[in-house]
Amino acid sequence: MEFGRVQKTIAGTVEKIDEKLGVRRDELLTISQLIEELGELARAVNSEKLGRGKIELEKLEDEFADVFIQLATLANLHQIDLEGAVFKKIEILRKRHCI
Repeated sequence: MEFGRVQKTIAGTVEKIDEKLGVRRDELLTISQLIEELGELARAVNSEKLGRGKIELEKLEDEFADVFIQLATLANLHQIDLEGAVFKKIEILRKRHCI
């Protein structure tokens, strides 16, 4: 699935979930959820260092997906094409670092 299609799929899914739950989606809610998901990702990544056992790949994948979904949702609220923005930034980084 291409990047843009993923972003549209996320938008449609989140919209349906919000509708079902009676949630009024806005920037503050989405940023709060993104921060929450980043915290869960950090906890999963640091699982061994924190004495919580070996990192579980399935848990890690789930947390990365949650962060991506919230990031895409925030981008959608601002009508940002993530695919275009990422490739634009990659070009800037390549030029900046002469690679």
